[in-house]
Amino acid sequence: MRFLLGGLILLFNVLDNATTYLCLRAPAENFEVFEANPVARWVFEQVGLAEGLALEMLITAAAVCFLTLTPRIPSPVKLALLGLLAVLPAWAAMNNLHVMQAIGIGIPYL
Repeated sequence: MRFLLGGLILLFNVLDNATTYLCLRAPAENFEVFEANPVARWVFEQVGLAEGLALEMLITAAAVCFLTLTPRIPSPVKLALLGLLAVLPAWAAMNNLHVMQAIGIGIPYL
C-alpha cells in the first residue's frame, strides 16, 4: 500500500506541477493568476517557475522515498502521511484545471 501511495503522490505531483506551469507561465489577459502557496510563490520568485517546480519535485520525491522506505515511522503514521501527500497535489491539480478552464487555457494533448 505504501508503494502504491508513493506512486500516486509522484503522479499527482507531476500533474500539479504541469498544470501550475501552464497557469503561471504567461500572464492571462483580464485575470490575476498567482501561486496560492506563499512558500512556493517565494521560491518561484527566487529561482524561476520551471526551476522552482523541479526543486519541489525533487523534494517531494525524496520525502516519498524516505516515507516509503524508513522503518523508523510506524506504519499507520506512515500511511496517513502518504495519504495526505497524495490528496494535496491531487486537489491542487484539480484546482489548476478549473483555473485553466476559467482563463481559457486548453489542456494540451499528450
